[in-house]
Amino acid sequence: MSTFVKHETQKGKGLGLAWLAVILWVLALAVTWFAYRNSDGSGGGFINFVGRFHPLFVHMPIGFISLALIIEVASFFKGFVYLQKFQTFVLWLCLLSGIVATLFGYFLMAAEDFAGHAMDMHLYFGLAVVVCSLFALISSVKGKLMFQRLWVGASMFTCAAAGHFGGAMVHTPEYLTEHAPAALVPLLDIGLNPGGGPEETGPSEETPVGEQLVYENFIAPMMAGKCNECHDANKTKGKLRTDTHEFLLAGAKGSDFTTVDPENAEESELVFRSELPRDDDEAMPPDGDPLTAEELQILRAWIDSGATQELTVADLGAEMEAPAVTLVALYTGSEEEAAVAGEVATVSVWDTLEPEEQAQRLDDVKAAAETHHFSVMPISAEDDRLRINVINASKEFGDEQLALLEPVAERIVWLDLARSQITDAGMETIGGMSNLERLHLENTAVSDDGIAELTGLANLEYLNLYNTKVGNGIFDTFATLPNLRKAYVWQTEVEAGAARSFERSVNLEVNTGIELAAVTPAEEPAEAAPEEKPEVAPAPKPEDKKPAATPAAKPEEKKPAAALEAKPETKPAPKPEAKPAPKPVAAAEKKPEAKPEEKPAPKPAGNQKGKAKAQPKAADTPPAEPKKETEDKKKA
Repeated sequence: MSTFVKHETQKGKGLGLAWLAVILWVLALAVTWFAYRNSDGSGGGFINFVGRFHPLFVHMPIGFISLALIIEVASFFKGFVYLQKFQTFVLWLCLLSGIVATLFGYFLMAAEDFAGHAMDMHLYFGLAVVVCSLFALISSVKGKLMFQRLWVGASMFTCAAAGHFGGAMVHTPEYLTEHAPAALVPLLDIGLNPGGGPEETGPSEETPVGEQLVYENFIAPMMAGKCNECHDANKTKGKLRTDTHEFLLAGAKGSDFTTVDPENAEESELVFRSELPRDDDEAMPPDGDPLTAEELQILRAWIDSGATQELTVADLGAEMEAPAVTLVALYTGSEEEAAVAGEVATVSVWDTLEPEEQAQRLDDVKAAAETHHFSVMPISAEDDRLRINVINASKEFGDEQLALLEPVAERIVWLDLARSQITDAGMETIGGMSNLERLHLENTAVSDDGIAELTGLANLEYLNLYNTKVGNGIFDTFATLPNLRKAYVWQTEVEAGAARSFERSVNLEVNTGIELAAVTPAEEPAEAAPEEKPEVAPAPKPEDKKPAATPAAKPEEKKPAAALEAKPETKPAPKPEAKPAPKPVAAAEKKPEAKPEEKPAPKPAGNQKGKAKAQPKAADTPPAEPKKETEDKKKA
């Protein structure tokens, strides 16, 4: 008896439902394309929510198509021919799951603006899976076994290709070939990396830091590590590619913002997105580690300098050498080595220069000082580091003149820019003076944004911001300055309460001037009182104040008591009573000298009357005697 089972033909039943499903599928794709054809990739909405279920549904057609292929292979054997009875049902599952998976994937691509070569190939092969599954189902329903097997094989091929390009898009083109045998690599790379792929670059440990090309050795590796995963030839999210210099400067197609604006890092979207807080939806990169502080410094300086491929680290300025050394260690070694290199770089970059280069830089700055009338001098005879003072050129000294100090930025420890014309734009130069300890910015146009450029000045101890435009925002910067001990913020928008609150959290004195203004009026009278008393004491001695001096006649008779008190000082014990007699005489003799009779004559009569009244008091010695006796008794 034959083991083969007779195949039952469906005579085209149910195909109308299949065609209806495909037509609705095509309409849904068309409507989605029309609605999101000008999308900026920001995502959001119900379509975006549904689209993110694509990774869940995309595996369903893979399983069903694999099962259909297994049935086709097994049915060649007599013992498994009966499986063909289930093939139509399996192909229905292949078609419907393919429709759902591709539809959800298209929602995700449209809402989040995925593009790129790998994305395009993933999409095309995904759509082909649905088409091949439809024709396989039609062949099965009509009993065309040979065509059924061909279309099932085509479905399997398109499904595998869609998965391959999807993997290259989600991971990297090298994800599948990284550990593949060398013979298979060309086969697995088919359709990927058009145009040779991203530029192979990286810093060199042998080449001096100042001579290394910024884009090739720093920007390109930066983009490869943080940006190219979503913005290369295979996956171009937001219609932006960062894998080559040409595409990076071209920016995102259709965007209202410039990705890289040469000579203006502040207006470059690449810098803006990279500096956003990590919890911001627009922060880049959305996953993984953000750009480091050194990477942001190099990126900003490169853009501000023109963003060309020919720029070297030396062209960016001396202050960029330290972060460049850190990045060389980061890109060529471990993060621990990079941290150590960064610490060394902030101290020893100047020492790595040849003596001729050091001398040339100093000569250039001194020549600029003579031209612009500011001073450059060493800290002391023992310390050849520099102190800069622009007091004689404050009216002309601005951001351009400040930039002339960049060649010796690392040598400056004291910088006095009081009353100069510098603005926030020039503060970036100061931010590169890694060894700066004292900074005077009083009476300048500096604001909170400019002070933010001082982040990273680990040696800064003193900062004067008197009469500037700063506010409470400076405390965010102060928190990053570990050695800052004094900051003067008189006549600024800094609130005293905020200053006191910040002082309690750090070891820093923030002088707002309010305490001095409140305490000085109360202290001045207290200090003036003792100063005025000694001035009043000698006042009675002048001759015109004799009426006040006449009571001194009474102390004449007190002098015996005074003599007794003076005895311990002179220690003439045998003469206690002999001194009172001569002393009144001496006092009487001194009185005429102290009160010449010739002086009262020219004075007005009123003064004479006062004298007449004063003389009886001086003559009334008897009433004064009891007082002397009582005082003597008390003293005894």
